[in-house]
Amino acid sequence: MHALFWNLRGFGHDGRRRQLIDYMRVEAIDVVAIQETMCTEFSLVELERLSRHLFAWHWLPSSGVTGHSGGILLGVKDATFEVGSMDRGTHFVSMEVWERDVNFKWEIIVVYGPADHSRSAAFLAELHAKISSATLLVVVGGDFNLLRSAEEKNNSRVDLAGMRRFNDWVADPGLRELDRVGARFT
Repeated sequence: MHALFWNLRGFGHDGRRRQLIDYMRVEAIDVVAIQETMCTEFSLVELERLSRHLFAWHWLPSSGVTGHSGGILLGVKDATFEVGSMDRGTHFVSMEVWERDVNFKWEIIVVYGPADHSRSAAFLAELHAKISSATLLVVVGGDFNLLRSAEEKNNSRVDLAGMRRFNDWVADPGLRELDRVGARFT
């Protein structure tokens, strides 16, 4: 099973959409989780063009809450997963899925955290409530717009207190970070 979590910075840009289509084909993606779509809605036709495979889709539109950016798109390959319930909040979308090949149920939660750090506490509280209420194992991914270590920053301006709060938040529900493959910075 292959999953792609990507801050695309604009689903409407033809070049980025072409990159997404190519990557989904070459890497045989089963889960696609796009953050910062900058879209208020999607048509079934444009979603069907992303892959030659059938996908189930769920999204959170970009809105005034997050400015011109924002928006999340989550899709799972129909041949790999059966979709149960779906949910969304201000900063996340989720799907409960049953992975057919391994007979396993889990929940995918995709986040796009606010770049305005004055809203980070509310974002983390919403996400904590979602994770705490989960009845299945969860995979949480996306763009938190928060740092766990100074090495994640591409400059020297680091908020150590904010980093400590985020690491404490990650530890509280017992989340574990998976190693990243690909670009170091989104």
